Amino acid sequence: MRCLIASLLLMAPAVLPAVDKTATIGLNVEVLPACQAGSSSGSGVSFGTLDFGTHLRLDNLITQVGQPDAGALRVNCQQNIPYRVLINAGHSGTTSNRQMVGPGSAVLSYNLYTGADYATVWDNITGVSAVGNGQDQWLAIYARVPAQNAPPPGSYSDTLTVTVSW
Repeated sequence: MRCLIASLLLMAPAVLPAVDKTATIGLNVEVLPACQAGSSSGSGVSFGTLDFGTHLRLDNLITQVGQPDAGALRVNCQQNIPYRVLINAGHSGTTSNRQMVGPGSAVLSYNLYTGADYATVWDNITGVSAVGNGQDQWLAIYARVPAQNAPPPGSYSDTLTVTVSW
């Protein structure tokens, strides 16, 4: 009987202690310096239209300040990310004397400025520089139509390209 029990014990599977294995896994994420620009909803890349209104004559200076979704520029950059905003010359080809085009290719002079003192033209070389704070930053455009001889009646417009770089 002893042989039988010993034989059965030899045939029974041995109980082995549990073995744990450990290993590591690496994780990475790269956060790029990023900015968004465009309409206040963030879904578009338009800044709206800066409208000088309707006028019978142009013998007086006309000024207009861009507002959100109507000519002001919304830029939202991450905290401490420097950025620059440039505005091209549009139809005229020169930022020193921008022009809107109307009926029969008639032109109307205007310009855009970086501040309320109307001292610095907003150009496509220096532009406006700022540093992101993680929130929407609205950059107002100060626009001016100087007194000039009235061109033929009609609607005048220009389309400008705004470049935000960071």
